[in-house]
Amino acid sequence: MAYAGKVAIVTGAASGIGLGITEHLLKEGAKVMVADLNEQQGQKVVADLAKSHGADNVAFCSTNVTEWSSICNLFAHTYKTFGPRIDFVFANAGIAQMREMRSSDPTHFATSAHSSLDDLSSRPPSLAVIRVNLDGVLYTLHAALAYFRQQEKDQDGWRGKFVATGSNASFYPFPNDPLYAAAKQGVLGTCRAVGPKVIDEGITVNCFGPSVVATGLAPPEFIAMLEREHRLTPMKTVTNAVDVFINPKSRVTGQIIENCGLKNVFRAIPTYMDEAARLNMNEFHPSDQIDRALSVEGAGLEVVA
Repeated sequence: MAYAGKVAIVTGAASGIGLGITEHLLKEGAKVMVADLNEQQGQKVVADLAKSHGADNVAFCSTNVTEWSSICNLFAHTYKTFGPRIDFVFANAGIAQMREMRSSDPTHFATSAHSSLDDLSSRPPSLAVIRVNLDGVLYTLHAALAYFRQQEKDQDGWRGKFVATGSNASFYPFPNDPLYAAAKQGVLGTCRAVGPKVIDEGITVNCFGPSVVATGLAPPEFIAMLEREHRLTPMKTVTNAVDVFINPKSRVTGQIIENCGLKNVFRAIPTYMDEAARLNMNEFHPSDQIDRALSVEGAGLEVVA
């Protein structure tokens, strides 16, 4: 059991990828706080998981990741329930505008058709996708770093490991939901920025970018079609990527692993345009330190540009 005795928080854990990660961690011996906005579903999931993994190893905390106070309550509750230590934090909660991607609803960003400009000021776009998918990750990461820094390093030298759920929209053009793309690219940018900054403290920050996994964000008929054509990404591919990040021997930080079908790869960090570009970036943080921190040598996955 690779994670025996470890404590994890997983947001958006009552379904989909979050639930898959939760089940994987429990099977590997971790204790997991299931965090989700859907209290009814969350309580049901925890009751079911407790039967197979023990009531002492899983608990639920109703959490709205867009509210800082709710995030703080989540961490405090986890500390009280399983602590005083939190080893892994998974910022997974997410939503999409998929259902409305071709809607004329004026609140839906970049898809609406406005018949008149006279009252445009009364029809702002809904930025809920940004609030959940990006702000929620930032809130969760901010709290995670605060808690990690209060903890001593474990026997492998780690204070804590943070993993966010990105998407293939983190690096591919994604016209069907620009807000989703903006949020997921923001998740990747955050991990690439914070990851090398905190590695010397015994903290890693990473994300993974799945193709389509069978979750509630995608229409059932779309999932069925991908499954028939063998293009659906199974949960096992995602949890294999998770293991690359949180394995006690792994120093990987600031990275994204793309998950598609049965394959996981690191997406390469862009090289400097020229020496001037490198020197300019070096003014903000030593580029040689970044390069060392972001090395994935020996991690066992192909690097794809």
